Amino acid sequence: MTLAASGTVASIVPFDPTYGITVVASVMLAVFVLGMVAFALAPVFSSWGGQTSGAAAAATPDAEPSDD
Repeated sequence: MTLAASGTVASIVPFDPTYGITVVASVMLAVFVLGMVAFALAPVFSSWGGQTSGAAAAATPDAEPSDD
């Protein structure tokens, strides 16, 4: 006795699973790339741009170095 696996799968899944995996992977890749682009461009559009540690040290020339 053998079961017709293709008939059972075809009735449960209305599309080819390969296409579903491809769509999900493509969406995940697009979200990842958009996230990386957002992290890369965040300093350009940030209001904290001039408040880096180097700028703070340059603003106070009489500050002593820390022992960290």
